[in-house]
Amino acid sequence: MACIEDLNEDCLLKITEYLNLEEQLQLWRSSEPTSRLRSVLSYTWQHQTHHIVDPETFGRTGRDVIQEFLQCIRSTVTKLTLQYLAMDLLEQWKPHTFPNVSELTYMGDENSEMDGDSDVAILVGCFPHLEGIGLSGNASGQHIGQWRNLRRLDLQLCWYLSTQCFEEICQNLQLTLQALSIQWHRAEEDAYVRAICTLQALEELELDIVHLGSENTARLLQDIGSQRGRDVVAAAFSDSIWMTRSEILAKFQSLRCLTLVDDEGCCAIDFRTTVIKCFPLLEQLHLENSRIWPNADGIWDVVLACPRLRLFSLSNQVLYDDFFAFSKSTMDRALHQRMEPLTMHFYRTGKEALISQHFRHPNLKICFSPTNNLYSQLSGESMELEFLLPES
Repeated sequence: MACIEDLNEDCLLKITEYLNLEEQLQLWRSSEPTSRLRSVLSYTWQHQTHHIVDPETFGRTGRDVIQEFLQCIRSTVTKLTLQYLAMDLLEQWKPHTFPNVSELTYMGDENSEMDGDSDVAILVGCFPHLEGIGLSGNASGQHIGQWRNLRRLDLQLCWYLSTQCFEEICQNLQLTLQALSIQWHRAEEDAYVRAICTLQALEELELDIVHLGSENTARLLQDIGSQRGRDVVAAAFSDSIWMTRSEILAKFQSLRCLTLVDDEGCCAIDFRTTVIKCFPLLEQLHLENSRIWPNADGIWDVVLACPRLRLFSLSNQVLYDDFFAFSKSTMDRALHQRMEPLTMHFYRTGKEALISQHFRHPNLKICFSPTNNLYSQLSGESMELEFLLPES
């Protein structure tokens, strides 16, 4: 009778490629300790640099198999995703250190009755050289500042983040942290702004402001704008720019790239005046499902006012025939004065033929492909700011 272990190693490797980690562990458990099959599985785990582990992964696997797996990957894994691991399972990671793991996504078990941030304490011991981590669950923020190499930190799903712990995180990481994602706590707004503004290496800041009213959102931007507004070179707003007055947006005079996502509220502001007065250095304007103007005259007004504008995109928005009832003379005037052509991307608008017919000029380049703009995935009622590091 044929046995799987009679196959050569190439065949065994091919088989393991079709198995998920849970199935591979079951196969390990059913094989002999000195078998070639275990050698092949060890080779597979060691050459896979990213592993995803959840409660189902180990299933009924015994502690000895878990230890074998962790010992096998400890020196080669570089990226891990841990999902909803119970404390007794997480405890089994404690004897191991993973020196090459630089990226960790940890989804904490919100139903667990673990003591404080004891799970995060284990993570700090296991992954001492992390450069990026995304945390969710019941963590208050303890121990996070011990990762002194941290460059990217996502705390948006930490519902119980302590203001004091957040201040300590910013203090400990003020020279290294480059990207921060966080949900806003209305009651501690001043403390949060002060802590964020101490991050001297910060390049990206994503704020989930769904729980803030328009008054607090405006105050938040005003505080950040007063302290670091001159360093902001890119900003993205998801259904939120309408909450902010133009005198506050004017604090971001160095802005080069503006993205608006799902922002139907833009009609509540004078967008032409906002762009002209607030962002004179604007080079890119991206609108995704954000209906601002009844027709394209608004675009040409912005092009006239922003001589550095080189890229405009409009995507995921159905255009109606009225959009093309614009002044041809205004378009010609706006484009004629340009030293270089303006690139315009129209993606998923449903009007490619009319766009090709009406948007024609020697200084205009029309594309129907998406841009490589990264901000289109912003969640609802959030904003992201990108900073240029101040010269030392």
